[in-house]
Amino acid sequence: MDKNAWQIAVFFAGAALGGMYLGGYEWLRFFAYFGSWGTFGLIGSSIGLGWFGYQVLLTCYRHGLRSLHDLFSHFFGEAIAPSLSALTHFFLLTYAGAITSQYASTLSNGFTAWFLILLPILIAAALVLGGWQRITSGMAISLSAGFLLYALIFMDQLHVPIPSLGYQLNFYWMVHALSFLGLHFLLCLVLCLPFTSRAANERSILLGVRTGCLLFFAVALLGHAILLAYWHDVHSSAAPTMLIISQLLPSAGWGHITLSFLHLGIWIAALFYSLAAPVAHRNDLRMQPIILVMMGIMLVFGGLAQAFPWSLSILASGATYCGLLLLLRMLWVRQRP
Repeated sequence: MDKNAWQIAVFFAGAALGGMYLGGYEWLRFFAYFGSWGTFGLIGSSIGLGWFGYQVLLTCYRHGLRSLHDLFSHFFGEAIAPSLSALTHFFLLTYAGAITSQYASTLSNGFTAWFLILLPILIAAALVLGGWQRITSGMAISLSAGFLLYALIFMDQLHVPIPSLGYQLNFYWMVHALSFLGLHFLLCLVLCLPFTSRAANERSILLGVRTGCLLFFAVALLGHAILLAYWHDVHSSAAPTMLIISQLLPSAGWGHITLSFLHLGIWIAALFYSLAAPVAHRNDLRMQPIILVMMGIMLVFGGLAQAFPWSLSILASGATYCGLLLLLRMLWVRQRP
């Protein structure tokens, strides 16, 4: 595997897992709530991420598309591309602020929660100054640590219950799986685009996406099985993984929290760099002011979600709809003669 394929694999897996995968709440919300149907949703989402992600990244490689603006221009036309690109940038930053605020609120309230919102943003700023190499290394280490953590927890289980298919026998699992696919499809594109244009060939992209998708599926399936095993303890928790670890090994709780915030900071750094670098290059601007603006937007909306918890789902849903719109448009373009 060459360097570009490895970078695509690392960031594809990191984007597919998300910034808060170590907390476990996204898997609980999108998959574990629906029992065995949620398992089907996870499998379908993994296949969808791999297939759709590869198709769009391949399109970007063949047409020399280097940014969201270029991608929207290709699929929607030059007239509407700037507006869609700016809106997507905004929704991605509000989503990042919302999930940071949500995790901070599970740990503390008041001034401490505000500090916890600021902490991963500061970690991200420090990593961005070090460039892509530092961010890539950090992402690879955090993914390896997360896989090891979930593997150790899973090995402690003597039995993972398989819920009956009669449980949650409805189509909500499919809606949630599609929502997860739309959101993380967009994240995968944003984080992998900078490396796609530098790929040596199409096989390098295929190998990177395939490896990243398999890594995502392995970690996500471990997490899903663990949540099913501890279902009665964690089904109403906003931080289920932390609750499980505190039961198994109370002294490891702070280590898990530290690892979670470090991964979140690395993920935010990758998001900042992926969004800011094309804007700076296209408009001949410096990176630092753009990063500061992004930090400010994320901090403002993270604070908004902290002050008004009911707004969290609204702030987080915009990026999902942008991803679904892009996905549907790609399918429409492919079907045209």
